[in-house]
Amino acid sequence: MLQEWLLELLAGFGKLFIHPIFYFSFLLAFVVGMFRVSRERKDFHTRVYDIYQEVRYILPSSLLIGLLLSIIAVGFGLTLPLELLNFIAAVTIVLSAGGFRLLSPAWIIGLALLIFVVSEKIGYSFIPYEGLSFNKILMTMAIMLALLFITEGLLMLKQGWQGTSPRLAESPRGLKVGVQLAQRLWLVPMFLVLPTGELTSPWPWWPVVSIGSETYSFIWFPFLVGFAQLVKSTLPELAVKATGKNIIAAGVVTLLLAIAAYWVPLLAVVSAIFAFISRIWISWRHHAYEKDRHYFFTPQPKGVMILGILPYTPAKKMDLKIGEIIYKVNGIEVNTENEFYKALQKNAAYCKLEVVDVNGQNRFAQGSLYEGQHYELGLILVDEDKELMTEENERYS
Repeated sequence: MLQEWLLELLAGFGKLFIHPIFYFSFLLAFVVGMFRVSRERKDFHTRVYDIYQEVRYILPSSLLIGLLLSIIAVGFGLTLPLELLNFIAAVTIVLSAGGFRLLSPAWIIGLALLIFVVSEKIGYSFIPYEGLSFNKILMTMAIMLALLFITEGLLMLKQGWQGTSPRLAESPRGLKVGVQLAQRLWLVPMFLVLPTGELTSPWPWWPVVSIGSETYSFIWFPFLVGFAQLVKSTLPELAVKATGKNIIAAGVVTLLLAIAAYWVPLLAVVSAIFAFISRIWISWRHHAYEKDRHYFFTPQPKGVMILGILPYTPAKKMDLKIGEIIYKVNGIEVNTENEFYKALQKNAAYCKLEVVDVNGQNRFAQGSLYEGQHYELGLILVDEDKELMTEENERYS
């Protein structure tokens, strides 16, 4: 029995690397990265992160969560027909036309579930599930939706706010201001039980959502989880974490409704509708909140605000943060980007910055520079004349 399970798990693991979604995720992240770099070059005549930035986040942080979800799925025998999983993959590809923005599990699996239900009710069944329980399939989908919905919130809390892309916008007063685009794509591979194969049930109650099959196999299925959120009125970390917490709360409610569907099958559909609408409401709430608030990244009456930091530069090593205000460079007060770079030239080998951090506290940041290369500090600053190409922009374009 143990040997058969290990062989099936190994076979299921291998199926991940032949699934189109696995490779599609990397292609999608690469394409989104191309558009991001193009926008950054348009705004700043330089890229902030390279074209592979989105690709780097696809797997590492989501593998552990995928493992935990797999333990739950296999332990409770969450079982779906392969054709239905492939339909979920098809919905994923269709929604990816909007980039990462529409790749919430609430929309992907929720839409797949609702289409599946409607097709059955109108007598046009396109997913074969002969001998399986329709209600239990819905319950399994609802539970998977809820678990992945919670996963979306957790991943946003952990790293969704990191490495945001700065952009330029025009305020109602006609000033050049900055905004931040937070966007991520994660691949969450999850072991699921297929109602076909050579494995037999190891326990009388497995799968707990018994859908009529007597033999099983495993598949490691790749689910895509993505989001995109534009932040203008606060720091990205605060905005994205707030959204993540709201998603987790909505996901917990969705999970409770999905579990209750074991006794009241209609609640599986209710849970999917709740998740679908709540995710729309969370996005709308953020948009409405941002719409009526002032821009955060604006030209300052005293000092210059950091809008972006290029990786692998002295600014990064000096631990400068976006949203901080630099008001003195080498002891000289600065209020524009031109004044900032002129002050840097006062000392070609070393710079000392006086900074107001995001909590309003004064601090010092200092570091070495190479002689004659002061423009390699690596900062993108909020400035009224930001459309003009600076020396630093020329260096990194």
